[in-house]
Amino acid sequence: MFQGLEGQKIILVAGLLLAAALLSAYSSAGGYVVMLPIVMVPTAHAAFILFWMAFTASSIQRMRSGTYGRWAMRNRRYLGLSFALVHGVHGALVLSNLALTEASRTLPVLLVGGTAYGFLIAMTLTSSNAAVRRLGAKRWKRLHKVGSYYIWGIFMATTFPPTPHNVWIVVLGLVALGLRIAAHRRLKAAQARNKMTDKTATTPDQKKQ
Repeated sequence: MFQGLEGQKIILVAGLLLAAALLSAYSSAGGYVVMLPIVMVPTAHAAFILFWMAFTASSIQRMRSGTYGRWAMRNRRYLGLSFALVHGVHGALVLSNLALTEASRTLPVLLVGGTAYGFLIAMTLTSSNAAVRRLGAKRWKRLHKVGSYYIWGIFMATTFPPTPHNVWIVVLGLVALGLRIAAHRRLKAAQARNKMTDKTATTPDQKKQ
């Protein structure tokens, strides 16, 4: 299913599909401002799908290794960057709607949403091996873990209460959380078994030392 769709090709395909969708909406609506209400929700939904794929990649691979799991793990960085691209465009559309129409957002909503984009920018700028080396693996992992859970929370909060049009986001969001919890428990159980194995494999002479 994903054969040939690897690495930077994922970002390219995501960008081309996004551009085609925006151009189609612009053409049918007849103007930029008129098209904004048409494209804001679909771009958010497309971004969520890419986020979900990146967010669950390691969990799916750990729970049940298979073709998709291996592909998602190999390309998790590129799925995340594709999400950043689509969600970044979504953010620009929302800001355009606020600036060019009478739409408004409360200050708390802007601050919470702005924080999500702050995490998104930080995670995007550190999505490289060089960034991992500069930050250190522990700090890099903490940034991406906190950021991804914060963004997950924003998706859940903005779809509550769910409607028939977005209930699938809530369902997939809860599935993602369940997968990550189950994968974490499996990892801890495996680590505990390995510790027990190491202890039982210790020789009597080693114990005396």
